[in-house]
Amino acid sequence: MAEKILLVEDNKSVKAHLTELLEQQGHQVTTACNGLDGYNKALAEQFDLCIVDHLMPLMDGPQLLKNIKAMEKNAPRAVLFLSTQDPKLVKSLAEIKLADAYLPKPIEKEAFLSTMNDLLATEDWAAAG
Repeated sequence: MAEKILLVEDNKSVKAHLTELLEQQGHQVTTACNGLDGYNKALAEQFDLCIVDHLMPLMDGPQLLKNIKAMEKNAPRAVLFLSTQDPKLVKSLAEIKLADAYLPKPIEKEAFLSTMNDLLATEDWAAAG
């Protein structure tokens, strides 16, 4: 079964690259161009995994994490947070604890796929799916 993934990324080339990787793995990908767009799509549809960029217009990644985790309906099973910022700074953000995993940018393909597959294969995920 193809998992439904919401990719929230404002950089067009990164979004295109990650969409291609995810689709090659057989996943159904919906993209959002900023945090507000992503939040509205998450409200409207249930996703298995939400991949959130850190710095975006209209609503940044940390605020989107807060909003997603506060959702009573349609909350994704897992959230992966991506950032170009210094990992030490990102890991010090209180909101980062709301994500299930974090990866620095630029994205390393094998680490990305491994982390994403781990998130989708958790025991809680299997029980819920």
